[in-house]
Amino acid sequence: MPISAKRMAILREHVRAESEHDIDALIGGMTPDCFNDVVGALEPFVGSLQTAERYRKHWEGFPDFTVRIRRILCADEWCVVTENEWRGTHLGTFLGWPATGKPVRMRAIVVWHFKGDALWGETIFFDNASLLKQIGAQIEIPLPTDTGKPGAFTLDDPPFLVTVRHSSDQKWARRGPSRPG
Repeated sequence: MPISAKRMAILREHVRAESEHDIDALIGGMTPDCFNDVVGALEPFVGSLQTAERYRKHWEGFPDFTVRIRRILCADEWCVVTENEWRGTHLGTFLGWPATGKPVRMRAIVVWHFKGDALWGETIFFDNASLLKQIGAQIEIPLPTDTGKPGAFTLDDPPFLVTVRHSSDQKWARRGPSRPG
């Protein structure tokens, strides 16, 4: 289905406002019951206040954040699906991770939801592990031991494959990154 000129103009203005951190234009270009659903976040951001706060938090983490639509993948009467790319430097806290000063380049799939020709909201799919790797995050997970010490690994470590409990002898077996000393 071809995308109307009006919808294309709405998408262009939204991306411009997001890249220029223009919250008034960004929220003003969406319906009053707008939403921003980042897949992997605990809950969607619903309504103008929550949606605006989501963008502000993103800009705080990446003050030089910009986004562009790489290509349009498909469209129907209710939505447009695009492949996007955003870039920025991790200079502030983002998703609880303190600033690292590292550059980030993320690709995402965005489903733009419309009510008629008005932008209602976005559902954003991106690889959170890639983001964490690019900012140099270290993840700690509890190991199945009596020490209670977390195991630490970076996303460049060998994959954490499996934790298996053998029911026959009640001993724990583990494969993956080595345990900390």
